[in-house]
Amino acid sequence: MDSIILFDFDGTIADTISAGLEIINSHAEKFGYKRLDGDINTHFSALQLVKLAEIKFWKLPYLIYQLKKKLSEKADEIQLLTEAPLLIKKCYEAGFELGILTSNSLKNVQSFLKKYELDSFFTFLRTDVSLFGKKKALRKAKKVLNKRILYIGDEIRDIEACRKNNIPIVSIPWGLNSFEVLEEHNHGLVANSAEEAYNLIINL
Repeated sequence: MDSIILFDFDGTIADTISAGLEIINSHAEKFGYKRLDGDINTHFSALQLVKLAEIKFWKLPYLIYQLKKKLSEKADEIQLLTEAPLLIKKCYEAGFELGILTSNSLKNVQSFLKKYELDSFFTFLRTDVSLFGKKKALRKAKKVLNKRILYIGDEIRDIEACRKNNIPIVSIPWGLNSFEVLEEHNHGLVANSAEEAYNLIINL
């Protein structure tokens, strides 16, 4: 069976974590939850962060809508993560089909990829995945693609979603979660650089 590598977007390709944290904290008073600290947050999953901030679950859809909207407005400020283009190109040149599966919007992802001339590398885009819906989205992707899927992501929730779908994942620590936390959940499959990530991928 052919293989496809699916990349997460936020914190894996695009440096949206700091901008996202700023946006989330700017709404804390309005929505009545606690502000989050960037350094501490690297140790927690997305669900744990929601609980830590004491965000009511019924407020999440509107908060996520606002987050995507503000990220779209800040599009010109969002930077490409340093290791991402090298990893994308190495995987592509090795003959892998590439895709993206993310909770960010299609508009944000497409405009970002075009800006950094990366749009031609990806043949599959699955966007607007709900914050805690990655497990379900990966299950659907397996059916649609009918290929062996490998995943690259920066969060604990990526690891959990992949594990539940029996999908191998290489974790990278240049996004939300730290190397130590990712290693704890995905032992031996955390890479500090594009070169390390590529070497892990080809040996999966």
